[in-house]
Amino acid sequence: MGVVSMSIFERLALRKKLVKAIKLAVDTAPKIYHVEPTRIIFAIPHGINPSVLHEKTYVFRQIFGENTELEGDLKRFILTIPNKPMPTKVPYKLDEWKFALDRYQVPIICGVDSLGNQIVFDMAERPHMLISGETGSGKSSLLRAIITSLITTQDSKRIRFILGDLKRSEFGLFRRLPHVESVSVDITSLEDVLENVETEMQHRGDLLDRAEVTHINALSEPLPYLIIAIDEVGLLRNEKRIMEIIENISSIGRSLGVLLMLSMQRPDAKVLDGRLKNNLTVRISGRQSNKINANVAGLPGAETIGQTQFGRMLIDLDGIKRVQTPWIDESQVKKTLEPLKIREVKKSTPKEEEASTESVVFGLLLGGKYND
Repeated sequence: MGVVSMSIFERLALRKKLVKAIKLAVDTAPKIYHVEPTRIIFAIPHGINPSVLHEKTYVFRQIFGENTELEGDLKRFILTIPNKPMPTKVPYKLDEWKFALDRYQVPIICGVDSLGNQIVFDMAERPHMLISGETGSGKSSLLRAIITSLITTQDSKRIRFILGDLKRSEFGLFRRLPHVESVSVDITSLEDVLENVETEMQHRGDLLDRAEVTHINALSEPLPYLIIAIDEVGLLRNEKRIMEIIENISSIGRSLGVLLMLSMQRPDAKVLDGRLKNNLTVRISGRQSNKINANVAGLPGAETIGQTQFGRMLIDLDGIKRVQTPWIDESQVKKTLEPLKIREVKKSTPKEEEASTESVVFGLLLGGKYND
């Protein structure tokens, strides 16, 4: 409909703008395939580094508008030109996401893009993710929205969480839920839990070998996805054993149904070095303080997000795009999850509690099934 409504003069005006932008950005001329009011598809000549074009995204925003998005990773690009501003806040309303959540095995809600489209991906297909951003960027709210959505829409037989909360500021909300195996708030207990996860992965690998299949979904008896969510993973930079397990999960976890959800405020090159960074298939970032941090996070341009743009983030899903992430506060999380809380909690001694934390039961390891 947008194409039909455009006059030849409007198309020519957009083409001229694009030629000007490409000339300023990489000093060449594009090959233009398609022009719509909100989208232009074009290609750059051979020999032009596409990353340079992304680094100059600000040129396109100066010419077409501040919410303009550039997608593409080699030669062919899509320039999206919104006809209205991106919302500055997207209140979390589960009903509005239900259609998208029903489409995937492990649905991760990310936000709304510049054209108002809901951005959701399947963590079963893109198994490991990193969320980063300065304090106040909206990282915590996005984490709450993602975990709350999974707990309220997925059966605990299908998805279980291992939560690491070393700052003791994020995951206490998710205690006493049937989906949550454990919440670790110190390095010792987290290491113990991750040792159990490693043993579980070995066991799952043995099951796949015996069944001669390549993914847990092909087993005759389904196993739940285990999501290892660790807030402020940068605090673990000197914990060699923990980082070894995390890297191991990032390498072989997909087929075993063991997935990583990591977050940190300031990207740490030491933590995100090597194979772990390469295996984080989805990266999301709020504002970064400078270009170096944005590049470490894997999302160049995150440094251009305004300090007052709470919840505005970049996401790399087949190309980098801006989204406004959903906003949910602690009180809303509590209200939403309270009906699901396990109310009868057996009182135990400190020693029993410590033992319980150290021996998280992943069902099949003890010859049983996952608790409901």
